[in-house]
Amino acid sequence: MVVRHSIVSDAMTAGRTILMGGRVFTADAENPWADAVVVEADRIVFVGDAERAAAMAGEDARTIEVDGGLVLPGFVDGHVHVTLTGSSMLKAYLRDAGSVEEIQRRVAEWAAGHPDEPRVLGTDWVHSDLPDNKPTKEMLDAVVTDRPVYLEAFDFHSCWVNSAALRELGIDDDTPDPVGGTIARDPETGEATGHLLESASFELVQPLLADVDDEVRDGYVTTALAAFARAGITSVVEMALEENALESIARLQAAGKLTARVVAHMIIWRKGDMSQELEMVRRAAELAREYRGDLLRVGGVKIISDGSIDACTAALSRPYTNGSSADPIWEPAALDPVVEAADALDLQIAVHAVGDQAIRNTVDAMERAMRINGTSGKRHRIEHLEYARTEDIERMGKLGITASMQPVHMDPAYLQNWIAMVGPERANHGFAWPLHVAAGSVLAFGTDAPTTPHWSLPNMYIASTRKSPVDDSLPALRPDWALPLEEAIQHGTRESAWAAWLDHATGVLKPGLAADIVVLNRNFFAEGPASLLKTDVRLTMMNGKVVHSA
Repeated sequence: MVVRHSIVSDAMTAGRTILMGGRVFTADAENPWADAVVVEADRIVFVGDAERAAAMAGEDARTIEVDGGLVLPGFVDGHVHVTLTGSSMLKAYLRDAGSVEEIQRRVAEWAAGHPDEPRVLGTDWVHSDLPDNKPTKEMLDAVVTDRPVYLEAFDFHSCWVNSAALRELGIDDDTPDPVGGTIARDPETGEATGHLLESASFELVQPLLADVDDEVRDGYVTTALAAFARAGITSVVEMALEENALESIARLQAAGKLTARVVAHMIIWRKGDMSQELEMVRRAAELAREYRGDLLRVGGVKIISDGSIDACTAALSRPYTNGSSADPIWEPAALDPVVEAADALDLQIAVHAVGDQAIRNTVDAMERAMRINGTSGKRHRIEHLEYARTEDIERMGKLGITASMQPVHMDPAYLQNWIAMVGPERANHGFAWPLHVAAGSVLAFGTDAPTTPHWSLPNMYIASTRKSPVDDSLPALRPDWALPLEEAIQHGTRESAWAAWLDHATGVLKPGLAADIVVLNRNFFAEGPASLLKTDVRLTMMNGKVVHSA
């Protein structure tokens, strides 16, 4: 790709800019393909053939020569965690460890490389790397005894800690489980094992690790935003934001350093006290009135109704294959009034629901709230939807509930334990993207970073093949449910923008909308889905400003 006139990082405020020399996929149903795009300041002013674009741009226009590559709308990541993504990039990475021994080696290496850190931190360990999927404090005590060790699971729904961390948290054999959480214990002795699940992790560990100064937290956000720009992501939907992280994002916006649009959903933690939970909803409504900008907006609330299938904490209607079962974090008696209150306050509701029982409870709650409040069209969303019953998928479509899903969660490289826990029959109905579309729901794609990699193009590869981007030899789960490549891109751009109430601004390349544009070095539509894994993001533009250039 040739970039003329040294367009690197400055906002294009003078004159016009033309992107040409390759193919343009607009994701606009009325005009899906073009040859050139013309930008003026922060807006797209023309999309069409190269000759008319050149005339529109004028002789003095800056030119970005795409050089046979591809131009797309900026990706709209429909589900991420901004500060967690930034902080996770600074921890020991355990996703591909493969064994307890390798996890121990990486933890010891990180500890040795960070001798002045008060805690040893790691992220993304996978349950199937451990005997019986169960981590223990002894495994970590074997390599680190002088400092607390905190290792977040890849799904971020549990934390694995050593003995020093249990002491720091004040957890002993008599500490009661928090509402909606579990402190794993030895079945014979009752001793805490070092595995903290759901609210035991959210309520005890996360506040401790998030207790950093503003400069550090701002650094987490900056690190994440830079990573998103490199991946071609120009908008993100932050799921589970706390107020201190919101303030960090607002500071970056005020300083002109926000390189992606952020739509935030404030987290409503399960407290076991309805008055506290409803107060969090009211506070979210106040923040939604305060933060209503084009680049930063509080859009609604996030509720985590169950856990994950890998940890056997997702709420299923039938037990797991190992005989265990899990109750919802939010049972209907608690979920219904919170959803009703949020809907009445005009907040968009996003509910994490992985298992079919949690999904049914959530659809019931949203339907109930709409009936009581006389509302519709709020674009309420259910996040993840890994195993849903057909009748609930159809109900979602009729109610206008968005299906917010993450293709990367079904990467076959990390799906073996998932399949084993639900069994082949239920697994065969997992991640049912086409059924949601057929039922009439908007299907919005994201990555759920940092629970999974944030890279947009491998995510689109999984969407269009249901195969693993890291191991082609692994069989795909329901390859017949893979999506046509154009549809996959639309779900990661146009549909995700609609689901986040960003369709007035971005998601397609169309005159009048924001210049949120990605330039790729090859045309994967012509070469096929496999070429997605060989494609590089050469340039990312957000609001007319180049925020990444290779």
